[in-house]
Amino acid sequence: MNLNQRTFKISDLYYAAFLKTAGFNLVDIEKSENSNQKFFVFDDTNGLIKKTQTEYVNGVSKVAAKDLIDNIRALKTLTNMR
Repeated sequence: MNLNQRTFKISDLYYAAFLKTAGFNLVDIEKSENSNQKFFVFDDTNGLIKKTQTEYVNGVSKVAAKDLIDNIRALKTLTNMR
């Protein structure tokens, strides 16, 4: 991973699926050294994840439901493979 690249790391599968559906690029999935917990690492070069997070929490953001469900399934599969 490029050290100059701004990234955003989270462990919440559903929020990660939301970010992916909202158009953010998933850069990596990291495994915690101390547990089985997985972290989703997203590219935040443009710095828009904080704004998107606020919209998500306030319930004003919109994504296609089918795409969200597809991304939840895809991320579950990826986390089980690693």
